[in-house]
Amino acid sequence: MVEETIKTIKETENEAERIIKEAAEASTEILEKAAANAGEIRRQAEMDAKAKADADMRAANEIEEKSISDALAKVEREIESLRTAAQSKEEEAIASVIAELI
Repeated sequence: MVEETIKTIKETENEAERIIKEAAEASTEILEKAAANAGEIRRQAEMDAKAKADADMRAANEIEEKSISDALAKVEREIESLRTAAQSKEEEAIASVIAELI
């Protein structure tokens, strides 16, 4: 009977060691998967951030180009307005000189 109890205890110890070993292996596997997942999540987050930064940069460039285009159009309108005013003044000056000569 004592031998049977000792045998049962040994079997239980062996079973406990097997369970502990399996748990350690499972733990290692879980940690490896978690590290791989974390790496993938970090890589995806970096890609997403870069894509957003690129999109923001393109949008900023488009806004800048439109602002420059609008400013150039305004300057061209002002130049044309000044030319028209100058031409009108020139015609008035010529008419005034001719009136003085007559």
